[in-house]
Amino acid sequence: MLVTNPSIIEMFPVELWLDIFNYFNSNDLWHSFHGLNRKIDAMIEQTILHLNFEEQDSYYYFMKNMLPILNVANVRSLKLQEPIEIIDFFSTFPLSSLIQLRFLSLNLLYCSGDSSLKPWNQLSSLKYLQSLNIMLCRSTGGFDNSNEEKVLIIHSIFNQNFCPLLKSLIITSGEFARVTSLPFSMTTPKMTIIEYLSIDALYFEDLIKLLPALQNVKSFHIDDGLHVNDMIDIQSRKMIIRTPLMPKCIRLHLNLEMGTTFNHIKYILKHTPNLQGLFLSIRPNLLIAKRWEKLLSSKCPNLLKLELTCTDFMYGDYSAVVYERLETFERECQTPFWIERNTTISYVQGYDHDNHIVRFYITKVSFI
Repeated sequence: MLVTNPSIIEMFPVELWLDIFNYFNSNDLWHSFHGLNRKIDAMIEQTILHLNFEEQDSYYYFMKNMLPILNVANVRSLKLQEPIEIIDFFSTFPLSSLIQLRFLSLNLLYCSGDSSLKPWNQLSSLKYLQSLNIMLCRSTGGFDNSNEEKVLIIHSIFNQNFCPLLKSLIITSGEFARVTSLPFSMTTPKMTIIEYLSIDALYFEDLIKLLPALQNVKSFHIDDGLHVNDMIDIQSRKMIIRTPLMPKCIRLHLNLEMGTTFNHIKYILKHTPNLQGLFLSIRPNLLIAKRWEKLLSSKCPNLLKLELTCTDFMYGDYSAVVYERLETFERECQTPFWIERNTTISYVQGYDHDNHIVRFYITKVSFI
């Protein structure tokens, strides 16, 4: 006998179906449920989409067979890793059409002179975006405007108030990070609600420009280099800091380039009085335990974890200078400040295996 009554599962309310669909990625959802009946197909077309293409074949299958039927406005997260996919996707679906997007990650995006291939020109459309992760890389033709495009993104978010709900921002330039020089207009940025910020390379002077916008930042990274402009005298920055501009920051990761002094570090720490974790890559001129003890005691009362990593090259007579500096540093760490924090000092040597000589020395100072 033919059974015409719907099954119990087909009688589930739409809301329950949509909740179930949210546990599937877009590919699995399509292959598992699409085509069962028109009711389920209609619900799939309105399901929230999280697009993450790890294999090229899955990307092209999805673009050809699935996305044209689905509602692109329902895309909540988008992660594209291949340059050709990025170009293809935004040639078909402009970023401005993803009005409900919450998460956007574009890796290995080749920089191009074609403005139509720059999705961040449409960042103003992403009113609900909460996380933005962009890696800019030089195109195969050698054309490189990654620095200009990085500045455009920073300017759009911190000056033009694009993506007002953004909480996480990561901007990198891949293997060949270039230091970013911000325009004069960045001296008046707007405060954001960003909590996690990572910019691969920046000038110290430009960091100062950004500080008023970073009052909600909890974790801040400059992993490829915080550079010091020789034209900027930090002594001229001895202004009265009435209110710290990064009071919520509890984790700070900085790669401090040559030219950085304790005055630069002191200026930054004045704005981050509630740090709990401080992770710094420093140059040999900063390997002075007494200065660190004085600075951390006065500026970081809540510090729980410290990591200082210093790399120094070794060659000829200079090797003796390196060893003397290390001995002095270790001797200066024999004070209650360092002992009470169970400070450890470790050393790693790097070798030139062809010539069998030490080429560099890495010193790591840490306490938990």
